[in-house]
Amino acid sequence: QFRGPFQVDLLDNADALTQTIGTAFVPDGMYKELRFKFHKDEDLPMANDLFDKSIFIEGTIDGTPFVFWHDTSENLDVGRSTGVEVIDGTVNFTVTFDISQFLSSFNEIDLSTATDNNQDGLIEIYPNDEDGNREMADLLKENIKATADIINK
Repeated sequence: QFRGPFQVDLLDNADALTQTIGTAFVPDGMYKELRFKFHKDEDLPMANDLFDKSIFIEGTIDGTPFVFWHDTSENLDVGRSTGVEVIDGTVNFTVTFDISQFLSSFNEIDLSTATDNNQDGLIEIYPNDEDGNREMADLLKENIKATADIINK
């Protein structure tokens, strides 16, 4: 077990990024699941986009800027039914998030229905937003969890 917090950036413009999160030593054996925890980071500077948030995404919807974030604190279990064997204490895992599936993996989400109810020019999608997109924030959170997969490399 190793502890974060870890801030992981998945995109650089439109390019997917790969980041090493950490190294842990585990006994040899067959493992079927990895557990991560989404948890908000309150130790970051307040000016950091991830302050007090566990997920943060920004972009545009039909040309209008949007920001999605969530402050969820819950487990993300990623596994393989066939398991992954650790031999001599060494194995590399890559956890992938299929970003193209964020809108459809578990719940169908049409971002074009997100609203800017406070008319500030920014579509806000988060648990207590003023734009009326709170339900969409929870659906996106569930989809992000559903898109994670583990690859044994």
